[in-house]
Amino acid sequence: MSRDRFEELMSEAVIGLPHNLKNVLRIVEDPEVDDESRTTLAGALLHVLSQSVAIPGVRGTLQHVGSALVIALALEKAKAKSPEPIDGHTEAMPELLAPLEEQLEVARAFLGEGMTLLDEVASKLHEQDFQGHAAPQCVTDTESSNWLYEAVHEALIETVEIDDDDVAREIKDSPRIKKNLVARVDR
Repeated sequence: MSRDRFEELMSEAVIGLPHNLKNVLRIVEDPEVDDESRTTLAGALLHVLSQSVAIPGVRGTLQHVGSALVIALALEKAKAKSPEPIDGHTEAMPELLAPLEEQLEVARAFLGEGMTLLDEVASKLHEQDFQGHAAPQCVTDTESSNWLYEAVHEALIETVEIDDDDVAREIKDSPRIKKNLVARVDR
C-alpha cells in the first residue's frame, strides 16, 4: 500500500479525532454493545485522555496518528464481538465507522510488522486507567461513566487540539512512524 494513501487516511483520522472521541463515547454508553468491547473502547478514550504514546518517539500530530489507530483497532474488535450494535452506529457516525476497514488495511500494509506494537497497545486497553478511573469502571460505575463523559468533553477544549495545517505538514513525516514502530518491534 502506498505511503500517500496512508497519509491521506491518517490525516482524515487525525482531523476527525475530536469528533470521533465523542462518537466512541456514545458507543461506550450503548448497553447493546457487549461489556468487553465497551471496556476496550473506554480504555481507548482513557489512552487518549492520558496522552499516552502508542508510537514511540513521536509527539503532536504523529502522536495523534497513534491514538487514531488505537481507536480503530478497538473499534475493529468491538465490531467483531458486537457486529449488529456497531453496525447500527454506522449510519449515525459514518465518519468514524465507514473508513475503519480501509484505514486498518492500509495501516497494516504500510506499517508492516510495526502494527504489532499498536496491536499490543490495543490488547491492553481494558487495563487502562487515568486519574483514578479504570476502563471497566467507566462502563459499570455511574460516577466513573459520568467522569469519562466530562473528561472527554473537557479534553476536546483543553488538550486535543488539531490544526489542519499542522496535520498537512507533519503527516508527511509518516515514514518516521514506521521506522519508530519497527525499531521497537525489533528490540
